[in-house]
Amino acid sequence: MFMFNRHIQVKPGQSAEAVPELIDLIARANSITGRQATVYTVVLGSIGRMWVADMFSTHGELMAMNAQLIGDADFMAAQRSFAERLDGPAGDFMARVTHVAGSLREPPGAVAVTTWQVDPRQWAASLAWSHQMADAQHAASGITQTIFNLAEPVPFTIGLCANAGSLDDIDAARSAPPDASILQLLESAPGAPTTGSMEGLVAIRVA
Repeated sequence: MFMFNRHIQVKPGQSAEAVPELIDLIARANSITGRQATVYTVVLGSIGRMWVADMFSTHGELMAMNAQLIGDADFMAAQRSFAERLDGPAGDFMARVTHVAGSLREPPGAVAVTTWQVDPRQWAASLAWSHQMADAQHAASGITQTIFNLAEPVPFTIGLCANAGSLDDIDAARSAPPDASILQLLESAPGAPTTGSMEGLVAIRVA
């Protein structure tokens, strides 16, 4: 299973206009493709970042969807118009989901995501450790945790995503004292993240 995200960065001061425009654009895309892509906007982290999210079984399935959209002249015109809101090109991420702790039934209302790059020599150990951390986080908070990894654009990147119903769920989990099992896992991490690679953010689903 793959998790697709198209990350976009909106020009400063244009978020209020860009959010409803992106929501409308993705509604159009879903009507063309029959899919149910969702839209998220960052509330803590890189402000002005939004992304479109969907799940795919294969890369070919993603390419087939793109072909449908490219073949629709009205959609492509709307996409070019929206692109004027962006501060640079969009970035596409096709992440392989390797572990889910909890139940992943529908797109979450809020997510807290941490990503980091690891030394390739520590890849297997780091991935196994991340699965243990997801299990521990789920046991402590009750929030479903997803582990994914990226080959592009930053190889050997691992992500831990807390899939919450709302920001209140994330706040409740973070206000509790750190669980002992989580602290022990942090002490036993197989290696330090690549310098400057760690990023955290919180986002909410807006469509």
